[in-house]
Amino acid sequence: MTFMVIWLLALALVISHSKLSQMEWINTHNNPFADRFFWWATKLGEGGFFVMVILVACLIKVEFAVMFTASFAISTLISQGLKFLFHTNRPLAFFEKINHPWHFVDGVNVHVANSFPSGHTTTAFAICSLIAFLCQNKKISPLWVLIASLTGYSRNYLFQHFPEDVLAGAVIGLISSYWAYNWIKANPKTIYQTSILRIK
Repeated sequence: MTFMVIWLLALALVISHSKLSQMEWINTHNNPFADRFFWWATKLGEGGFFVMVILVACLIKVEFAVMFTASFAISTLISQGLKFLFHTNRPLAFFEKINHPWHFVDGVNVHVANSFPSGHTTTAFAICSLIAFLCQNKKISPLWVLIASLTGYSRNYLFQHFPEDVLAGAVIGLISSYWAYNWIKANPKTIYQTSILRIK
């Protein structure tokens, strides 16, 4: 429910505003703290972080590791496939003829191609949504949505993606984890139920 509310509100803003006005608003709302915060936040969407999550899941329960691996594989294939299918320009290339004092964060290599969808956002939502599915305390599920959303917003803040790219990545990540979670649960295997550390 939290995801749907945030996603629909963001979609309404995307539909009602041009790409230029969207990115101008995001880009002008910057400060040194946000620069550093979103520089770190975006790392939660990197493939290397997903691999670390899978390794940690292996130490808890093989079933969890299989879920994360399946989600990672599915979300990555879909995301990368769409990137090369649409081959859209990122903000830097899209606005190259517009004279605007864009704000860039030091140390960030701003890309120009394959904008849609956002791979980092896909990864962040794949990880966080699966954790939310596995978490017994559903009251903290909105926290995982917030974490993934901040990672998605970091892609806009760092001038790497448009909001529409982030919205698409969020859906891909969520659906991938939902499928992985339910598929493994519906097809239990003895090895999936084995805990390497004997943790029940």
